Amino acid sequence: MTDGKLEQVHFKLTPEAWEDLFALVGTPIVSLLVWDGSLVDERLDEPVGERNRIYVDSELYLANQTLLELYGAAIFPDENSEPIMGLNNITQALDKLTREGARLEGVFTDEAESLILQLKGARGAQILMLVTAWIETTWSELPDA
Repeated sequence: MTDGKLEQVHFKLTPEAWEDLFALVGTPIVSLLVWDGSLVDERLDEPVGERNRIYVDSELYLANQTLLELYGAAIFPDENSEPIMGLNNITQALDKLTREGARLEGVFTDEAESLILQLKGARGAQILMLVTAWIETTWSELPDA
């Protein structure tokens, strides 16, 4: 993350950030890129490998040209489950949902005012993303798959 972007980083779901993100609810997801590391890795007690990875950084490309850069996101199949573990499992779950024609279904907060995004596929499958930090920008070109 470049120094110029640091001022754009959100760590809590403030009323202003809530308003911006809530306006995106219902927007289709065009592409979702998952990185093999996360900015939170160095803050964890144990080294993180592909098999024990819980947190990922990702880029969520929405149909209205909005790009959400998500940092330290844990991926949950639902609110009653443990997070999905393993880079391959996380990537497969998000790829499957994106291929199903997913959209941003909801924006929520937890007790600590952290961001939770609900992504929902056309067939009803869903994913919850608990996000440590994020930046909202725009995109003009999709990344290479």
